[in-house]
Amino acid sequence: MKEVEANEQHKSIIGALKAAAPEWEFEQINFVVGNRGSVLKIDFYSKLEKLDVQEGKKRQALCRSCDTDMRSAP
Repeated sequence: MKEVEANEQHKSIIGALKAAAPEWEFEQINFVVGNRGSVLKIDFYSKLEKLDVQEGKKRQALCRSCDTDMRSAP
């Protein structure tokens, strides 16, 4: 899965940040996109919520980031 790949790829960076500033909390949020319809809308929106993106801006981000139809969660 691409999410796991992305986490593994940036593992050392997150580790270095945690070591440099142990009083801070770090979380990696991956926006993995691929073929038409491969991104789950609910996943995309939940990641935008973690970044505290306002509701109206979420729709704009969705339109700008993907020139594709996103499928709903099953």
